Amino acid sequence: MDLIALGNRKAFEIVYERYFDKLCWYAQGFLKNEAAAEDVVQEVFIKLMDKSQSYESGKRLSTWIYTLTANRCKNILRDDANRQRLAAENYHQEHIEIPSLFSDLDARLVNRDIQHWLKDKSEKEQNLYRLRFEQDLSVKEIAEAMEIPEGSVKSGLFYLLKKLSSPLKKWMYENE
Repeated sequence: MDLIALGNRKAFEIVYERYFDKLCWYAQGFLKNEAAAEDVVQEVFIKLMDKSQSYESGKRLSTWIYTLTANRCKNILRDDANRQRLAAENYHQEHIEIPSLFSDLDARLVNRDIQHWLKDKSEKEQNLYRLRFEQDLSVKEIAEAMEIPEGSVKSGLFYLLKKLSSPLKKWMYENE
């Protein structure tokens, strides 16, 4: 980040190549829209260049960049929710669901059930799920990104999976 702050293009390219796809997938977990996720990540990288001096060199870059992405996604979702609420109040329009990106019907249905189930969960549980199962981050990386102890990540994932197993039982193949 110090090199990026000094205008080093190669340093920026390395960070961009390392994180762009991961951040797109992470943002897509929030936004459910590939194009919107890519736009958010582009905004994050612009902010990374413009605000590189605000980066605290003692912290991990991955933690900072995931936090920037999550915050931007939350702002977009909040803005969209307000727009939809206003549209519904003024025009009595219904919310249009964005189609899933999965091509396999079963995978789409399972993912839909999981996403529906996640809506009622806390922000911490939603982030744990996205970072572990959508971003495939390690427990240590999740702990750093969420700024919580590794033990909390492990227990949070354990209880999250325990809760999730019940709604997913209908999708399990049982040999009778």
